[in-house]
Amino acid sequence: MIHHARLTGPPTGDPFARVAGMTILLRQILSLQEAGIEQVELEGITADQLPRDPRIRVPLVSLLPSTSPQSAEGVLRARLGLVWHRLLPRRLVHSGYVGDLEAAPLVGDEFVIAATDSPSRRAAEDRLFQSLLKATDGLISRTLNRRISLRVTRVLIDTSLTPNQMTLIAGLFGAASIAVVLWGGSEWLVAGALLLQMQSILDGCDGEISRLKYIRSRLGEWLDQVIDDVVNVGFFAVAGWALHRAGSSIALPVTIAGIAMHLIYQMALYVALLTRGGGSGSVTSIHWPGQMDPRTVKANQRPHSGLRAFQETLEMVGRRDFFIFLYLPTALLGVTEIALFWCAIIFITSGVLTSLMWLLKGGPKPTRGAS
Repeated sequence: MIHHARLTGPPTGDPFARVAGMTILLRQILSLQEAGIEQVELEGITADQLPRDPRIRVPLVSLLPSTSPQSAEGVLRARLGLVWHRLLPRRLVHSGYVGDLEAAPLVGDEFVIAATDSPSRRAAEDRLFQSLLKATDGLISRTLNRRISLRVTRVLIDTSLTPNQMTLIAGLFGAASIAVVLWGGSEWLVAGALLLQMQSILDGCDGEISRLKYIRSRLGEWLDQVIDDVVNVGFFAVAGWALHRAGSSIALPVTIAGIAMHLIYQMALYVALLTRGGGSGSVTSIHWPGQMDPRTVKANQRPHSGLRAFQETLEMVGRRDFFIFLYLPTALLGVTEIALFWCAIIFITSGVLTSLMWLLKGGPKPTRGAS
């Protein structure tokens, strides 16, 4: 594996210009660090120009251009001032690629942009935001939530707001959604569902800020996971109670069953994260038997396409973004029972399946190469 990287001069542009919340130079260093590089050498950057940032853990070495060797074996090289897809160095390092980053073959949505002026820096920023779209995004996330959350993140990226603070802000909308329905009953279901959808949208901003600014912590992962879980079951509970108070005879037993099975699912999930996910609070750190991995599905893959499409559809409509969104149109139409029943089905199914996975399959496996 490559251990050293060298940022060479002369720069393609101003390495101290800001793109998406940080200087290009700092972005280059943090991207190389995340890829597993153990030392970054910088040509033409004097010691007093080296960035001082608590996120930097990799040693930085200042080199004078006149004393820098023109070539170095086993070193990943890139020109100062380039902006690239944050995961590009990781792929190159893991594949053992040595040489110039610009000359490496690109795959998927990877990019390398010479940020020489304002238009090119703007183009680089656009590509960075575009790279935040994930293959694991659900139907509502792709078509609605990301469109809004990315705009919000653009506004916030140059502020000092941290991902954890963004998680708490989104959580306040979730808490408000629960409070208004608990206080106002079924007549406030539309307002509660709207606040809940706002929480779902803003919930994407913390991860976007985290990936753009290279800020990640176990606390943040668990904070995001636990707040989502509390909001999920909390709104489900108050919606069921409100419908019961409004005269629905089946809402209460459905709600009780859903809550019970959801708690079983959460217990199974947290145990899995602690024991199989290395203590991570992110569900991407584990892989359940039979769970689809979008990274392994090729766009032109034909075998079992009908079965695959059916499985993809089931996973899509069972995701959080979908069942959270479902509350809003059903509340507007006065048929919130549909969303309540659908959530109950998801909660019950999740509880049963995770229990069976532990009993029959020994639980999930750690995910390799999760990001």
